[in-house]
Amino acid sequence: MTKYRFSDGAALVFGGSGGLGTGIVNLLAESGSDVAFTYFKNKESAESNLTNIQKIGRDGLIGSVDLLDLKAVEKFSNQAKDKFGKIHSVIFATGPFLHIMPVLEAKPEDVYYTLDADIKGFYHVLKAVVPILKEGGGGSITALTTAAIHRYISTDGLSSIPKSGVQHLCTAIAREEGHHGIRANCVAVGLIAVGLSQEIDSPPGGILDQWMNQVPLGRAGAPEELFDTVVFLASENAGYISGQSLPVDGGYSA
Repeated sequence: MTKYRFSDGAALVFGGSGGLGTGIVNLLAESGSDVAFTYFKNKESAESNLTNIQKIGRDGLIGSVDLLDLKAVEKFSNQAKDKFGKIHSVIFATGPFLHIMPVLEAKPEDVYYTLDADIKGFYHVLKAVVPILKEGGGGSITALTTAAIHRYISTDGLSSIPKSGVQHLCTAIAREEGHHGIRANCVAVGLIAVGLSQEIDSPPGGILDQWMNQVPLGRAGAPEELFDTVVFLASENAGYISGQSLPVDGGYSA
């Protein structure tokens, strides 16, 4: 018996080939769920993840999807529904590369792309999946954001500003679609020892050291601590939780 309960059908993960997405996909499979997931360019990682969940005994579906292309998002979402009969949970676990700098020093094209990738990309996901969840009698939507939404980190505006839009889109869905049995929550990700935070070029005394100095637990989070939180919120174990943003940040935002 697994810790997390899911109804019939499959989970749908947008961004299932990165460091965070891989762990989420694997835990979903270990929890007894089939998984459809997208990648953008990292086909090798996606295929490896698909092989892993098949070894666990679950079925999967992968596809390269540009989240800025609404028709492509809708096409893959419907392929997943057709293959598995139902989608019980949707997880948004993707995002653009983080440019760490004062927001007004960033190139305008980087600002525009980051806003589009997060806000427009997540909006496209919602446009595609909410009708599918409604058709199936409800389900969950869980979006990964950033702890900087709750407590701003200097020079982290290109992460926290777009992710604030993602959070408010989740709030809107929780309010507007709750009567259809749809829950929507965010996981505000702190400093985790995997994923984008490990790709930041931060010299001694830079943003990562500044962040760590403000974490009461005094350490980076273990990947499993994040994966457990995401899958819990996506599962039926969290059936009465909706419209929330849960920081997983070692107390940083307290």
